[in-house]
Amino acid sequence: MSFNFSYLLDSFEFALKYLPVTVKLAFIPFTLSLIFGTIIAMIRFFRVPVISRFFDLFIPFYTGIPVMVELLIYHLIYLTMMTPFENGSMMVVYFTFTMGRSCATSETIRGAFSAIPKGQYEACYACGLTFLQTLRRIIIPQVIPVALPNLTNSMVGAIKNTSIVIVLGINDVLNGALIPCNDTYSFLEGYVAAAIIYWIFGAVMEFIFHKAEKALSKNRNGGKKK
Repeated sequence: MSFNFSYLLDSFEFALKYLPVTVKLAFIPFTLSLIFGTIIAMIRFFRVPVISRFFDLFIPFYTGIPVMVELLIYHLIYLTMMTPFENGSMMVVYFTFTMGRSCATSETIRGAFSAIPKGQYEACYACGLTFLQTLRRIIIPQVIPVALPNLTNSMVGAIKNTSIVIVLGINDVLNGALIPCNDTYSFLEGYVAAAIIYWIFGAVMEFIFHKAEKALSKNRNGGKKK
C-alpha cells in the first residue's frame, strides 16, 4: 500500500474546515459537564437526602455503558419519538456527551472535595463563615488545583471521543478528512490527517491546562515552587 502525501494534504485541508465543529463538540459538553458534574459531586459529598442516594446508584450504572451505545440509543429515540429538526443530531450528540462527562467529572470533583481536610470546614464555621462562604473562599480554591490534572485528561479524552459522531454522519474532523478519500479510494491518508489534527489539538489543550495547573499550584503554595 503506497502512501501519497498529496492525498494527505488534501485530507488535511478538508479536515481543517470542520475543526470548528470538533471544537464545539469538545468544549460545549465539557463546559456543561463542569457545571452539572460539580453540582452532582456536591450533592453526593454533602449527602443531600434522597438525591445523593439516587446518584450513588445512577453514576456507576451510567458510566458502565459505552459512549457509542449511549449515542446510538439516544439518536434512535430522537428519530422515532420526536419530529426531526435542524441540527437535531448535533443536539443528541451534545446531550450524550454532556451526560457521560458529567458523571465522570462528578467523580473527579468529589475526589477533590474528599482531599480537603474536614477540619477546615470546622475552622471556618468557628470563624463565623457560613457554609457558602466557606465553599467560595476556602474550599473551592483548593478543590480546583486538586481536580485539574484529572480534568485535563478528561478534556483530552473529550477531544478524541468526538470522532465517534462519524456514525451519525456529522461532518467533524474525521469525516471531513475522509471526504477526498471517496474520490481517491485511499483512506489511509485521511485517517493519518485526522490523527495529526487530533494529536495537535489535544497537545495544545494539555499544554494550556498544564500551565494553569502550575499557576494554581504555585498560588496554593504561597508562590513557592515545589
